[in-house]
Amino acid sequence: MSLPPPQTPHWRHVYRALLRESGYLPDPIARQYMSSHVRESYRAYWPRAIPNSYTGPNGQFYLERRARKLLSILSRANEGYMKPLERVLMLSYGRIGRRRHVLARPFFVPNSSGDKTPFRFILPPTCPPSWEPIPSLSALMKSQIENRHLSDVDATPVIREIPQPKKSIWNGHVSKRKVQKATEKWYNMVIKSVLPPIPDQEWNTLHGLVVGKEPWSLPKRRKRLDTNHKGSALDAEFLVFGPQKDRTFEAYVRGRPHKITRKLMTPMWERVLLATPRMTQIPETKDWIVRWGEPVVSPIFRTLDPELGINSWLFDGVDRINGALLKPKEPQT
Repeated sequence: MSLPPPQTPHWRHVYRALLRESGYLPDPIARQYMSSHVRESYRAYWPRAIPNSYTGPNGQFYLERRARKLLSILSRANEGYMKPLERVLMLSYGRIGRRRHVLARPFFVPNSSGDKTPFRFILPPTCPPSWEPIPSLSALMKSQIENRHLSDVDATPVIREIPQPKKSIWNGHVSKRKVQKATEKWYNMVIKSVLPPIPDQEWNTLHGLVVGKEPWSLPKRRKRLDTNHKGSALDAEFLVFGPQKDRTFEAYVRGRPHKITRKLMTPMWERVLLATPRMTQIPETKDWIVRWGEPVVSPIFRTLDPELGINSWLFDGVDRINGALLKPKEPQT
């Protein structure tokens, strides 16, 4: 008796699909980050807080659900759905998600790296006693509070000043417990709200994509194999369920796919750039300067190229300097 052929595990299909969709993303930084994130999630990631926490059936179900959710986001982003595509860009550039914690770790744990650290330990979960932000974090938070363009980006939370606890009605005294609670609340808000800078090379790439200096092209998809599904009109499915409906708008209830072009991507790149700072330190004073991406100002009235205007027949009989109408010469009698 021959043994049945070995079946490929279903998680391997999901892994290949994740890598395939990551390679089709329309952003170069997103392609690189999502591919490495998928490989790290399948190979290098292992929780250190609770050993063997994902070996049971519940843990495996959680991991598979998380992988399929990411696959759904990537596939819909490649199809041109706006919200999943912008979410992928925010995840890739560290405006939300795990990478934002990794980029923000040096502000909370100096001289450290969070590349191989589990997500729950990237940033300290509890507020250290008598915690105060370092000078670079203070400059970043102050600049983020003053940045008025962040209101145009929906994915970025709001950061505020440290809340002051209420004083006592008798002698105006504030207990240490209230001060500690206010500091802990502010610490948690800063962790959830701070937008750390990205490496200079990635910032230059993002800025070049926004202004049009960085070359861009959409990755070409592999063609699927042609499958001929020639079914009989009297097959079992037709006899049981009847004729199938034509295309409906059910798939477009939560948005519709768009054709991905540079014109479609530029506004999303610009929103990511508005939420991405650059930090430089002055060597003499040790002060930090924070610069944020600025929106590209487009002209209100489009102008015609002078060379095209001169060579256009529409402007025959018009003076090219002052725009006056040239009168034809009267024939001499």
